[in-house]
Amino acid sequence: MALDLTEPSAAIDLARKLCSAEVVDIVEAGTPLIKAAGVLTVSALRVACPNAEIMADLKTMDVGALEARLAINAGASIVSVLGAAANETIGEFINETRRFGAKSLIDMISVKNPMARVEELVNAGLRPDYVGLHLGIDVQRSRGLTVEDLISEAVNIRNNYGLAVAIAGGIDEKVAPRIKGTNIDIVIVGRAITQAPDPVMAAKNIRRLLGID
Repeated sequence: MALDLTEPSAAIDLARKLCSAEVVDIVEAGTPLIKAAGVLTVSALRVACPNAEIMADLKTMDVGALEARLAINAGASIVSVLGAAANETIGEFINETRRFGAKSLIDMISVKNPMARVEELVNAGLRPDYVGLHLGIDVQRSRGLTVEDLISEAVNIRNNYGLAVAIAGGIDEKVAPRIKGTNIDIVIVGRAITQAPDPVMAAKNIRRLLGID
């Protein structure tokens, strides 16, 4: 579940409710939440959800080691860096996450050819824990693209390069059945849960449609 909220108390309360119901496996402190309330929000989520993985969606573009370390020290177990960042930044970021026993996710948002970028990284000896295919909200609105466009690309990256993959952006109860049966590792859901009238029930339904439960 991606918490792209900007009110920390509301985000933490929602995370606690969903984690208590055991309907989410990973709780993501979204970029807007971290910008609004700071990286210590990650620490609050770690307390609220002791049995879940906590992801800090930093979208790091520079000073890779420092930003990774800040999030990990706050309690994050997964941290994101932008695929558009320099190889040096990505390398420092991956090395720092491994040094502290956390996982790296390279977010391919705004990368025009994610497959080609993954090949560049692998050829440079840079292998993250996850490659994230992310269709940003602004792109969804302006170009009418949906997450279905990412599914085959994510599967191809996993099959061709042996890297775990995550997808995000516009996933809801209509899209979830199309992901079921693929070998996609992480499915990140935001508004379909956080803005639902009953977030716990929405999460349960999406898990069922994904074939998790």
